[in-house]
Amino acid sequence: MRRPDVVVVGAGSAGCVAARRCAEMGLKTLLLDKKPRSEVGQKVCGDEISKSHFEATGIEFPKDQEISSPIAGADVYPPSMSNELKVRGWTEFDGWTVNRLSFGQRLLNEAIDAGVAFRAENRVGSPILRKDRVVGIEYKDKGEEKKTYAKLVIDASGFAGTIRNKLDHPLVEKTIDKEDVALCYREIVKLKMPMAEPEVARVLLGGRVAPGGYAWIFPKGMQEVNAGVGIAGGSGKGSPKSHFLKFKKEYPLLIRSKVIDAAGGAVPVRRPLKSLVADGVAFVGDAAAQVNPIHGGGIGAGMRAGIILGEVAKRAIARKKLSAKGLWHYNISYQTNFGKRLASLEIFRRLLQAVSDEDMDFGFEKRILEAGDLMAANRGDGLSLGTVDKLRRFRRGVSRLSLLRDLQKASGLMKKISKTYDAYPSNPSALEKWNDSVLAIIESAEFG
Repeated sequence: MRRPDVVVVGAGSAGCVAARRCAEMGLKTLLLDKKPRSEVGQKVCGDEISKSHFEATGIEFPKDQEISSPIAGADVYPPSMSNELKVRGWTEFDGWTVNRLSFGQRLLNEAIDAGVAFRAENRVGSPILRKDRVVGIEYKDKGEEKKTYAKLVIDASGFAGTIRNKLDHPLVEKTIDKEDVALCYREIVKLKMPMAEPEVARVLLGGRVAPGGYAWIFPKGMQEVNAGVGIAGGSGKGSPKSHFLKFKKEYPLLIRSKVIDAAGGAVPVRRPLKSLVADGVAFVGDAAAQVNPIHGGGIGAGMRAGIILGEVAKRAIARKKLSAKGLWHYNISYQTNFGKRLASLEIFRRLLQAVSDEDMDFGFEKRILEAGDLMAANRGDGLSLGTVDKLRRFRRGVSRLSLLRDLQKASGLMKKISKTYDAYPSNPSALEKWNDSVLAIIESAEFG
């Protein structure tokens, strides 16, 4: 592995899947991670993943100790904690909360079994450049300075974007705006009493609980949950931990619960990077902002991308075309499919952030927002507002015309950005013009 075909930086879910697929395609693949081997997979997140991601990628379902709890529905609460939306019977929502460490170890083992060379406790520093092309990486192996050259470098280093943030390239977004970052804090807790519905997730909206974000309670068994708060939109809103501890004292289910584990982190909550590739390098997972902007879940989005990237890498290396143009099919395949769903959800996120607690309570009470809207938004289909439906909601919400207008505006913008992603450029030369169109839609997504 002195000269691997591919070096992957980061052994999270996206990195492991990308490395495995590269190896399955016959590429000599080196996977590096800064953690000890036994800690790969451990990460602060909500731990929930939909079955649909496994069906889309062909990756084996979680099983045995990898599963904390099956998930077969969700209750979505407004700030008043009443008139919640009960999301049931949507098979695309069904899935699991996973034991993050066990699941991550399985993905790593599958990569190694496919032929990936894995090196733990390796801290990657900088990319090695030849003109504007990435040709390798510099890293420390237990303190010893080393270099590895490769035909393709894959940055799967998570939110930090270890490789991405050191590149000065017109195709690369080095940094993520603060307003597009969610700061999170979560605890794994044992409840005093078993839950009545241990297969139902709970999501709580509104500024009182989580300014610019939401709180969650995801079951991890009959009497254990992953509970936390994510706050998006920059500084000035207090720490997520302080908001969570306040929420924990007030929410009956969590009172006098016992903390098993507690940690915080950050996650991008926006559309994917405008380009997932540059010369000699590709980005996947959180490093590519492949995260659901509503709830910050990125396991499934990254796994989908990893499969595509491995197959694109094989073709590009076989053709000896490792420029951005040679890797461009990764952009086209991802952005025109799952990427457009994430972009559409950024519009929905901005709507939820702008709606006041009072208006949100009203919208839930009068069912101006319905369960079908949440699922349509999650699919990237905009909001389910047909002609008859518009009239029905107008009658229910006539006293809050501004809320109705915002809902209608969001629906239109979600569909517009989805169509824009359908027309993702076929080559790098057209990227900036396309991205200007995307930014114009994002900037127009002002509500309230």
